Amino acid sequence: MKNTLIIFLSLFLFSCNPRFKIGRYENKCYSTDAPSNILLIEKNKRFVLIYPSSVEKLSGIWSVRNDTLSLFSQYHHLSLKIKDSVTHKEITNFIIKEKKLINPQNRNCYLILKN
Repeated sequence: MKNTLIIFLSLFLFSCNPRFKIGRYENKCYSTDAPSNILLIEKNKRFVLIYPSSVEKLSGIWSVRNDTLSLFSQYHHLSLKIKDSVTHKEITNFIIKEKKLINPQNRNCYLILKN
């Protein structure tokens, strides 16, 4: 009986946690003919946030706590060339909701998992 209760509670608690998936997320809002931004989440806790309309991107490390994805940017790349990067420290948070990453400051333009 105890084992059944422990298994049930474990499954219940596990199912309550948001399931964050590694991959490519695209903004549902478009700027010109491309998504406003594209977020690449990598297994090694690294990320790249690309702004296609301006050819800029941010890169750094990510972490997940409860239902929040936090991006800790380290570099701001001013073009596609790595030489054009500067140190950049900024934290951006997203709320994890199924296959969506919702920016609390603009809930209408959220990111959707594409793969």
